[in-house]
Amino acid sequence: MSNIRALKSTRVVDGYRTIHDGVVLYQDGKIQAVGAQKTTPIPEGAEVVDYGDKIVSPGLIDIHIHGYQSKMCGSSLENTLGLAEYAAKAGVANILPTSSTVEGVGYAYEASEIQKKEGYKGAAIPGSHMEGPFLSPKNIPGLEAQDADILPPSIETFDQFWKASHGQVRLVDIGIDQPGAFELTRHLRDLGVLVSIAHSKSGYDLMMEAIDHGVTHATHLYNVMTGLHHRRPGITGACLVNDVVSCELIGDTYHVHPAAMDVAIRCKGYDKIALISDHLMGGLPDGDYDLPLGSITVKDGLSRVKGADPNQDNTIAGSCFLSNVGVRTVVQVLGYPLHAAIRMATISPAKMVKIDSFTGSLEVGKDADIAVFDDDFNALETIVKGTTVYKK
Repeated sequence: MSNIRALKSTRVVDGYRTIHDGVVLYQDGKIQAVGAQKTTPIPEGAEVVDYGDKIVSPGLIDIHIHGYQSKMCGSSLENTLGLAEYAAKAGVANILPTSSTVEGVGYAYEASEIQKKEGYKGAAIPGSHMEGPFLSPKNIPGLEAQDADILPPSIETFDQFWKASHGQVRLVDIGIDQPGAFELTRHLRDLGVLVSIAHSKSGYDLMMEAIDHGVTHATHLYNVMTGLHHRRPGITGACLVNDVVSCELIGDTYHVHPAAMDVAIRCKGYDKIALISDHLMGGLPDGDYDLPLGSITVKDGLSRVKGADPNQDNTIAGSCFLSNVGVRTVVQVLGYPLHAAIRMATISPAKMVKIDSFTGSLEVGKDADIAVFDDDFNALETIVKGTTVYKK
């Protein structure tokens, strides 16, 4: 058995609370103890690391992440493994690689098997997320390539994805206005897959009907969906007022205004919000880039459809920031407690996609998926299944 390791800090966030002067002990990839230092004995011979006043928390969980440096995870196994390593630099310990192809979910499964056999070098991959092909057309100039990949919702078509993923698809986005959408939703629900509204110009009434069929999640709330108006509550309104619906938020303050983020958190509560990144273009210098989904311009931390009017909706293309930035926004801009922000980026998304039995919080018996952050939520160390995969 390997030596036990103890991480001490004045701020240990277990996923639900902040333990002042806390300690986390782990060994052989599993958490052995979590608690206050005065009541949690550290075994003799343990490796003790005192992180002072740094934040020790569960490793972040990003259930919506496409790639890095314009390298889409759905394009190759190499990109998928590279994304896992890239995300770990931000304290992310688990990702659902997000793609729209059978090959993409296959790469996620292959990458996960490689990690288990060869050891972890980045974030773990406990499944995949399908943002497509069962979406409603965007009909946005410059993004015609995205619409070209859309397919009608079909149980037969999905089963090809399910087979390629070896039953590891955990989240599927769906355009609720497409023929066959509700039949597929019920099929997915029966398989235990989380079904999400995404990319739709439908309204409140159809969304309420979709919820009855089993659409219980909202992909990047507010973005690419009908907004909340006092006479037309839209998809956004239906998601905000239904307790069964969980919602993603991109927390970079570009995709969603901080006030709108605050509205969502007040409506949904910490357990029904997942802070996600929608990451694709981070790590690139400002400039123009040609991708399979269209031409993208990166400038000042924002990626948009090339030539788009910045004041026009639906022109932001992916994100340049990872989910640790969302945690920082919730704490530093919105003023929420540290434990609340961490929860929305760890145990809450873990519960949504049903991986909370083994990760998402610092609890005895769970995987040692741990992150250490400074006050600006830059990662200092990322631990995945007990292996340090990143250290600053």
